[in-house]
Amino acid sequence: MVDKVLVPVDFSEVSSAVVKSAKFIGKAFKPKFYLLHVISPLVYISVPETIVLDVIDTSVIEEIEEAKKENAKKLLNRLKEELKEFPVETIIEIGSPADVITEKEEVLDVDLTILGGHQKGLVERILLGSTSEAVVKHSKKPVLVVKGHPIEKLSEVAIAYDFSEMGDALLSYAKEFLKPFGSKVTLIHVEEKIELPILEKLGIDIIPQIRKKKGEKLNRIKEEFEREGLPCEVIYLESGEPSEAIVKTLRQGSFDMVMVANKGLSGLKRILIGSVSLEILRKSPIPVFVYKKED
Repeated sequence: MVDKVLVPVDFSEVSSAVVKSAKFIGKAFKPKFYLLHVISPLVYISVPETIVLDVIDTSVIEEIEEAKKENAKKLLNRLKEELKEFPVETIIEIGSPADVITEKEEVLDVDLTILGGHQKGLVERILLGSTSEAVVKHSKKPVLVVKGHPIEKLSEVAIAYDFSEMGDALLSYAKEFLKPFGSKVTLIHVEEKIELPILEKLGIDIIPQIRKKKGEKLNRIKEEFEREGLPCEVIYLESGEPSEAIVKTLRQGSFDMVMVANKGLSGLKRILIGSVSLEILRKSPIPVFVYKKED
């Protein structure tokens, strides 16, 4: 199920937590790891061709990049020691981190990417963006975003579920992924407001029927998880903005990770209506596993 794992690291304070989390996941699946470091290219300043610029020779730029590569090799080898019980390949590339990561996911045909999520302020996030968020947006593979502390157990895992086709695919994946850890699963569903003006004018209230049908399906899902040896409970929230309600529930619990499905909305839809999974990624206090699947 998880045979090849890409582990991008930037040598910041979160990199150690990412590698330790990868090691924990690796003990369950025994995969091959690809430790990746991406060096951002030096910024080139465009000048008119009529101006002769001898201040920075291209050889100097090459020397700087080579020095960065040599330093990265040493740091990668230190992190590689943490994963010495697994097959590990180290990779160093120059480019935009998010672009290189998503490209390597495809080229290496990995089953999972594990990377770090930095806690940035609003202004910094607007100005610089987030590599983890960019990867989640454009990746076609499942992505686990580690936040702050390494994952050392998966005793309790929350799953955000919305009754969509992607939500059902996430549940099937989660049953297999969580089985080696014997996790207790908590399904969280937030009821979004349904506006049916015609029925309201006729005095017909179908909300109770919808809730009943949802409750029946959630009970069936609960039983399916328990048949796989995964204890399961359901939290049904009848009101609230989905991402806010889910994050609030996460803060109130003792979960080790939350799993969400990302539908991969088009650019315009993402701008207009946003994405619940991305909002959870931004605000969650715990690691976020974003399930993606190729079309």
